[in-house]
Amino acid sequence: MNVLATILSALLLALAVPNELAPYGNALVAFVCLTPYFIALRRSPSYRGAALLGFIFGTLSHAVSSYWLYYFKNYAIWTIGSTSIAYGLLHMLVAGFLRWASVTPFEAIFWKAQKNKLHWGTMARSRLSLLRPFVLAMGWTAWEWGKSIGFLGYPWGLVAYGLNNYPRMIQIVDGLGVYGLTFFLALASALLAEVVLLVAKTKEAIRQNLTEWGRAVLVWIFIFIWFAGYGIFRLANPTPTVDRLPLLLIQHNADSWMGGELTALETAVRLSREGMTNYEKETDLKKPALIVWSETVLRRPFADYLGYYKRNPKADPLVPFLAEQDVPILTGAPVVLNWETYDATNSVIYIKPDSSILYSYAKRHPVPFAEAIPFWEYKWMRDFMAKVVGVDGTWTMGTEAVVMAVQTPEGRNIRFGTPICFEDAFADVCRDFFKNGADLLINLTNDSWSQTVSSETQHLVAARFRTIENRRVLVRSTNGGITAVIDAEGRIIQSLPPFTQQYLATIVPVQKSPAVTTYYLLGDWFAALVSLIFFSLIFINYFRRTA
Repeated sequence: MNVLATILSALLLALAVPNELAPYGNALVAFVCLTPYFIALRRSPSYRGAALLGFIFGTLSHAVSSYWLYYFKNYAIWTIGSTSIAYGLLHMLVAGFLRWASVTPFEAIFWKAQKNKLHWGTMARSRLSLLRPFVLAMGWTAWEWGKSIGFLGYPWGLVAYGLNNYPRMIQIVDGLGVYGLTFFLALASALLAEVVLLVAKTKEAIRQNLTEWGRAVLVWIFIFIWFAGYGIFRLANPTPTVDRLPLLLIQHNADSWMGGELTALETAVRLSREGMTNYEKETDLKKPALIVWSETVLRRPFADYLGYYKRNPKADPLVPFLAEQDVPILTGAPVVLNWETYDATNSVIYIKPDSSILYSYAKRHPVPFAEAIPFWEYKWMRDFMAKVVGVDGTWTMGTEAVVMAVQTPEGRNIRFGTPICFEDAFADVCRDFFKNGADLLINLTNDSWSQTVSSETQHLVAARFRTIENRRVLVRSTNGGITAVIDAEGRIIQSLPPFTQQYLATIVPVQKSPAVTTYYLLGDWFAALVSLIFFSLIFINYFRRTA
């Protein structure tokens, strides 16, 4: 039964986050998805049994929610196979901590009757036992935070994403971060697990504990009212719009692993010309301040291959097109740092109408083992990756959160940061741009290889929380989807359907609050605090038992 409950919970978590059946996830499922797993861990007779449950949960939940990793070129055995096993192994450790939180009588941590000769009443011990679901929620929050940061960070599949499409419930992120939602939802599952286990007891036990557990549920209801009330207030008082930026976003939908390099470029130029022709009709402005393409549209370094781009694409060469339109282009392109060693960066470049490059930003947070590989400086690692995995090169990482500027039609400068691809899912990367003076973010992404709507939506959902955290706007210009404009309250105000060749003529609101958010100042302070409390309780319990 424990194994079946764990499998059910893994499938429910995959259903709670954005998936093929529910593109923006399922909020109701998010409130209960962890309950069967928590019950299974509580009923597990040993830590060894809990580790087995953890392996099943970790492997299955990752494989089902991120199954689109299978389509990553010819590396399916590594992208989905090895990562699923890795998450299974990680969850073997996590399950041990969660089981500890599930079965520990927390009154024992604070009270040793035999040693101190204290005699607490039943009521005091019962109230201390109410800590169990709260500590369990802390443990789950620590896990989701830990797996989402650092070089190996993967902020996908968070239970919090189940609430992404409910603006009233997610505004709290500007203070607590996305992990405040994680704690809230994990606590709902933990409390439900306790109620289910309580109902399974005798009537006398239910009668003795029902009032106390009712109080714990009331605490959760208070948190719910707090989150919802704050959300209602924030939506009724949205972040002020201080300016507007006309943009032309191009979604060319060309698989970068299929067809020639000119196919994507030709489509991007064609859509850009169509968008420029129709821009005034669709926006009442003569032209945009900036044309935005996606990551990897240009496969060759622009400055080094200027002659090539004067001639290509054949039907409408890029350099003459730029001069004719007299509008700069923001696009993804490689930038070679050293031709002798082939050191190059995955970059965003700002090309002026005269084909000079005004700004360049190099990606700072790589996709691990795809864009950056540990120990790559050693020959044995390069040989292994080339012969076994099939990877024969990596990007050089950038070091600075470059902030660019573009002029509005009225002559005002708008400053923006350009996180590349999955960088917009990392809160610390995006905060760096704002701390350097950016007014908004323009993300350039290429997820076309995934071939699934759930992949495109999961990326969009992970990114939309950056807007609420900092109360700034995020623009996404993507290859296959989802190209969108997201306001400072996390609402998608314009978007294009995934896997379509379209342009989006838009006037982006530039929103900026006179005061910065708590999250802007302190980052993931809430996740760090609950993690500290969780592991401190483990530490205290260990020494209490060995004293």
